[in-house]
Amino acid sequence: MLTSQRDSTVTDVDSKSNSQSDVVVDHKLNKKRGRCFSRLFQVSSSSSSNGRSRHAKKMSASSSSSLPDLNASPSATSAPHSRSTSTSEPSSKRVLRDVVSVDAAEMQQTDVIFVTSSPAESWKEELDKLATSIRLSGGGGGGGGNREDQWKDARNLASSIIRSWVIRPGHGSQSTVIAGPESFNEWNKRDFLSCPKCGGVLHQVATLACGHSFCRKCTNSLDHCYKCSRADNPSLNADQLRTNVTVSTLVEKWWADELKAVELRNAGNQAFCNQLYDQALDKYHLAAQSAPGDFTLLSNRSHCYSKMGKFEEALKDADQVIRLRPNWPKGYYRRAEALKGLGRHEDALLSLLHCAAMERSLMCDVRDDIAKALYGITSSVAKQKCHRIGDRTIVGAAGLASDTEDSSSSSSSEAAAALAATSRILPSETEEEEDDDVLRQSPQRMMALSLHHQEIHPKLHQMVDRILSELERLQKWTPNISLRGADPAKVDISDFECTLCCRLMWQPVTTPCGHSFCRTCLDRCMDHKAACPLCQTSLENYLAERKQCLTEFLDYAMATYLPQEYADRSCIHDEEMKELASSHNIPIFICTMAYPTVKCPLHVFEPRYRLMIRRCMESGSRQFGMCSYVQDQPQGFAEFGTMLEVNDVEFFPDGRSVVDTVGGRRFRVLRRGVLDGYCTATVEYLVDQPVDPSRVEIVKTLHDRVRQEAQHWISSAPANLRQRILGHFGTMPDAEPDWMTLPNGPAWLWWLMAILPLNPKAQVATLSMTHIEKRLEAIQRGVAYVRQRTL
Repeated sequence: MLTSQRDSTVTDVDSKSNSQSDVVVDHKLNKKRGRCFSRLFQVSSSSSSNGRSRHAKKMSASSSSSLPDLNASPSATSAPHSRSTSTSEPSSKRVLRDVVSVDAAEMQQTDVIFVTSSPAESWKEELDKLATSIRLSGGGGGGGGNREDQWKDARNLASSIIRSWVIRPGHGSQSTVIAGPESFNEWNKRDFLSCPKCGGVLHQVATLACGHSFCRKCTNSLDHCYKCSRADNPSLNADQLRTNVTVSTLVEKWWADELKAVELRNAGNQAFCNQLYDQALDKYHLAAQSAPGDFTLLSNRSHCYSKMGKFEEALKDADQVIRLRPNWPKGYYRRAEALKGLGRHEDALLSLLHCAAMERSLMCDVRDDIAKALYGITSSVAKQKCHRIGDRTIVGAAGLASDTEDSSSSSSSEAAAALAATSRILPSETEEEEDDDVLRQSPQRMMALSLHHQEIHPKLHQMVDRILSELERLQKWTPNISLRGADPAKVDISDFECTLCCRLMWQPVTTPCGHSFCRTCLDRCMDHKAACPLCQTSLENYLAERKQCLTEFLDYAMATYLPQEYADRSCIHDEEMKELASSHNIPIFICTMAYPTVKCPLHVFEPRYRLMIRRCMESGSRQFGMCSYVQDQPQGFAEFGTMLEVNDVEFFPDGRSVVDTVGGRRFRVLRRGVLDGYCTATVEYLVDQPVDPSRVEIVKTLHDRVRQEAQHWISSAPANLRQRILGHFGTMPDAEPDWMTLPNGPAWLWWLMAILPLNPKAQVATLSMTHIEKRLEAIQRGVAYVRQRTL
């Protein structure tokens, strides 16, 4: 219905025509006017998006300039029409705005800039255009091109609405992500007693090498850990995973009813896949009796109800799912399915938007569902009676908005005059028919018509306001979800005992065969044999990885339900580490003589020394004592030795290792002992005594002479000997400026001691000297002896 506004009064133009001829004239005028503006605003489909926008702006401006008589001043028209023309408002200029299709990559972008001042106005405008296009194309039954354009517009609008639920509008980098509720996946990462993927009770527990436990079914589709994103899990192969014995025992003891419900739910799922909905529903009912709080079960039952057409029951289950897990997106999706079946499309649309907001990675997945909902709602509204705003420029210029006091004859003459004035710019009847055929086939026809035949749809506007209101509420909403817990009465400390040390497990790890032990206990067993201590399953690959991670479920359960025992076990471990890190009671590696500042790589293969090196690393000391083997000494090692500091450890798949060390402080053994198979000693550390001031020059002269003799011997030695020396020990170090005040003297002396072929007793005697002058004299004699034998 065409209307015009005059003196703040809306007047029905068509109702003022008192004769049949006036109605015919108005009908023809409206038809021609629509064709005229369709031609004026027709846009080539082959143009680019920027070209279309510029062309539309140009045509919008030219449309008003091409009607000089219609927009003329009141003096250019007859007196009866002067009042109507002068008071009619000029039509608002509309700019054709292309809505760029948003693909999956754009959905992840964070910069969103709305064209209008607020998203509400933009959405309302787009919905009005879409509704007008659908109505003019016959309620959605027009040509294929029109349907494709309408569907594209609906998808673009859906993308804009979805992104506004997670992005705050801004310009460029000023756009910020809205802090919505914590996602379901993020929440599951904090629930240490549930499956990190499905969020339910652990069923047939499988523990990955990273220490996180899943339902076996949830591990079938994993290519990385769902919790820590570790992709190098050797246990990701479902065929190699075995049930975690300790965790499964605890789950069966603590949540037996939920496990029973899972079995029934799985049976119901199988019946559902076979389209036996009645049988599936029976299984779901039985499962719900055992575990009424199983949100996955209720979601499946809601889906089954929807398949059976029982949407009221489906909605009840979906609402219960949302109450149990308000941050689970599938609950909102199930609710949308039920609401759609009940014909509550707007509520279904809001549920789909909640689904996208709960898990932002699903925005692209639910976009088409939201677009379908928008298209369906808009199509329904388009079929209903709506309020049309005609083009006021033509209405005012043609004089169709007559005064309420005008007679029917004057109305007829005014309409005829308007028709005559408009005929100068309208095409002929033949051209109209041709253009009508062209425009009917053009994919831009509906967009062109909607520019100047805009319709207002209050129901769609109310829906937009409701969407924005719900968005504002969602931003302030904080879900109240409780973590999974166990009944303290069912927790027994014996369930957490290590079968190797018979104590509360400390830093529990789980082998690929499913058995759990203290990490240190398992390491000690694998020092002797790379096999599980209980079932003797080979652990060679597990040992080669050397990435034993704590079993999170066990460690969290002990800390939560056995806090005092856990704290006591922690204190015992700390005391053991403190004792191992003592600087005076040190582990002894019996092998060869080592010297300060000289590198000493070691090949470690004996189980006792594997344990010793591992403890040195775990305690944080990263050092141990090295003594040469002496047969006539107690426990077979010399009285003097050198501390070795560990730089790096390289492990082999079979447990052997190469330890890169460098000599540090010298020590003297005071007491000897044995710990877990390797020797220990209480020691005192040696430092050089200060040089007597009266002998400083003598010591300097001796130092320079010994160094010169050593260099001469090395340079005159056979080529193969020099090559071996340089290959193993490198070149001789330079003399330090303050070598006389160093606790172990100059480094080049110890480098020379390492390459001199002296007997063990002479090496120990030289190492034990604390006077730099005596040590220089002893080394000078050694160099002279070696030169005599090699030259």
